[in-house]
Order: sequence, then C-alpha cells, then structure tokens
Amino acid sequence: MQIDQLFELVYVLIDKKQVTAKEMAERFGVSTRTIYRWVDALSVSGVPIYSQNGRGGGIAISEKYALDTKVLSDEERLAIVSSVKALNSLSGNPASVVNANIKAAEKISGLVEKDTDWLEVDFAPWSPEGSSVRQVFGTLRDCILQKKQVIFDYYSGDGRMERRTVHPWKLIYKGQAWYLQGWCTTRKAERFFKLTRMQNLDMTGRTANITHITTPQKIPQYKPKLLTIKAKVYPQKISYLLDTFICSEVIPHKDGSITVTFTVPEQDWIYELLLSFGPNMKIISPKQVKEKILQIAKDVQKIYKQ
Repeated sequence: MQIDQLFELVYVLIDKKQVTAKEMAERFGVSTRTIYRWVDALSVSGVPIYSQNGRGGGIAISEKYALDTKVLSDEERLAIVSSVKALNSLSGNPASVVNANIKAAEKISGLVEKDTDWLEVDFAPWSPEGSSVRQVFGTLRDCILQKKQVIFDYYSGDGRMERRTVHPWKLIYKGQAWYLQGWCTTRKAERFFKLTRMQNLDMTGRTANITHITTPQKIPQYKPKLLTIKAKVYPQKISYLLDTFICSEVIPHKDGSITVTFTVPEQDWIYELLLSFGPNMKIISPKQVKEKILQIAKDVQKIYKQ
C-alpha cells in the first residue's frame, strides 16, 4: 500500500464523512478487499476509521477527527502549494493528473492560515511553441522517476547535431532555462542538456544505472572562465540589459544612459548576445571583448556586402 493513498483516503473521509468500499476501490483502481485492508491498517495506527454493514453503511471516520495541522508549518505548506502550482504549468501531465495536483494544493491551502494566492510561478515560455517544452519536460520527468535511459537528437553550441543516450539524473532550472543533468554515454561524462535544443526525444527500455554515486570516475564540477564587463548602455536598451544581466554596479548619467558592470561566462554566445544591443551599447572594458565585438561586426558587414 502507498502512504499517499492512505493519506488521500483519510482526506476523502474527512470531506465526505462516509463512503462505500466500492466507491473507493474504483477511485484508487484496487479491489474492495484492498480497501478494507487499508481501513484495518489505518485503524491499527490510531485513526478512528470504521466500517458499517447493511443498507446505508460504508466506511466512515469520527466526526471529531482532524489531521494535525502542526505536522507542517505555515511556511512549509505555502512552499508545497507554490511548488505544485508552478510545476503544473510545465509538468507535461495529463489533465487528470494536473487536476489531482490542483485538488491536493487546494486541500493543503485549506490548512494554511495565510493567503496562498500572493505568489504565482509559471515556468512555461510565452511563445505558442511552449507546449513542446512541456512535452519534453514530462517525458524526461518520467525517465528520471522510472530510472530509464533517454535518447534524443541534440544541437550543441557549435551547431552540430548528435544522437545522445543519457542516464538522466535531474531537471534543473538555471539562467532562465531548463536543463537535464545526466551521464552521457556518447561523451562518457556528466553533461547538461538544454531542453529547447532537444529533438526526437524518447524513453528507451534500458535501465538508467549510472548515478552520481556509481559514475566510473570522480567528475570535476564544470566552472567556466568568467569575464567582468563594463559598458555604457543607452536608454533604448536599458530595460533589455537589466532583464538579461545581473549588474553589480549601475551608474546613471544626465543623458539617460547608464554605465553598468556585470560578470558573464567567457563563451561564444555571450558575444552574440552583446551584439544584439547594436549601437545602444558601448563596451568600455575589457579590451579583448571590445576587439572581439568589432571583429564579429566586420564579419557580418562582409556577408551583407557580398
């Protein structure tokens, strides 16, 4: 028997006061005999639950019984409610599971004395194509929970596409994007994969048996080289910059521009991102970043002159 099923049975009884074994058997997809075993187990554990025979009978719980609301603090219950609401937006679950999660959140909300509607977290992207990310998220979640290897086509940062087979470990939200962390059999190493770069994703029938603990070698944590950039940004792109980078220093000027300082990993995509500011950003330092931006701009100009 599952603890969450027993917990749900108790909740149903508190809500409805009395139910039939047949009704609960259909709800949980088990036999009536199993339901009666659950009733016995709950009774032995101290829950005042009992069954009544005859017409109008069924399974009931003492009207004076209530779950101990002090098992979780208000802050812990709020965290659970917020987590359920947030993950439902990107879960990839069928509607029935999503509705069940919402009902669970509502039940916990009823035990919280504070307002539970003050926060809403939605990881789903704004674009209409967001449903594809939800599908990928749902499949990867199932692979992790069922401990199955996953296979997919992946586009790396240099534009190459490779078929990857991965022992999935966890889903991580970092830097405004979702990543899969796991052991890549192609690279024979720990890797992070951005969900939006995955295509033709599928669960294999093979067990994922390489974990953090069983990896063949100790894996050093990847730490990219960092660059601290100082730049002047003009009004047209200030909001875009503040949305994009975490600035350690922001100095406003009379002309409406600002001078900012921020730290980024030294990778090719950073230069492309800096170029997206066009003439509304001027790099002050370091020198190699200015030179790199100028060279890329010249290369772009050559293409358009051809």
